[in-house]
Amino acid sequence: MHIPPLYKNKEWRRFLAGIALGAIVGYSFFILIHGQQQETIIQEHIQLSAQLHEAEKKYENLLNNPPEEEDKPLKVRELQVRYTNAKKLEVDLLTQHQLTSLVKELLSSVHGQNLETVAGQVDLMISTIESKDYVIDQLTYQLQVKKLIVTEQVSFDLEIKLAP
Repeated sequence: MHIPPLYKNKEWRRFLAGIALGAIVGYSFFILIHGQQQETIIQEHIQLSAQLHEAEKKYENLLNNPPEEEDKPLKVRELQVRYTNAKKLEVDLLTQHQLTSLVKELLSSVHGQNLETVAGQVDLMISTIESKDYVIDQLTYQLQVKKLIVTEQVSFDLEIKLAP
């Protein structure tokens, strides 16, 4: 029994080329959609792990410094870090998150302190942030404090610079 050579027929060639091209386009589309979903999942994971880490730090501070009477002074509850030139330098979100976590680790002792005490240590906080070099993925960054607001939520506006 002999199988006829259909590959010589023009219609069969077009059909097989269409199947191959369709498979390549479909697989490319699948890879694109899968990559976008993975990116959103990773960003969500980074945010949730940062929130968990901050909640653990706050819990430890509350264990070490239990709440006092009704006449207690205002205390620092949270640190917030923003970057003024992250888009200009095209710093990705993962690097921004790592820089934020390094800054928050440096200033972890600020959580739970009185606002008056923290307000007196503003220069110390600024010099602590600016004097350190932050190494992430073999790149060294330096941060410069542009604006510092001390309330129950201490917020920093930082400028990112690449260290030489």
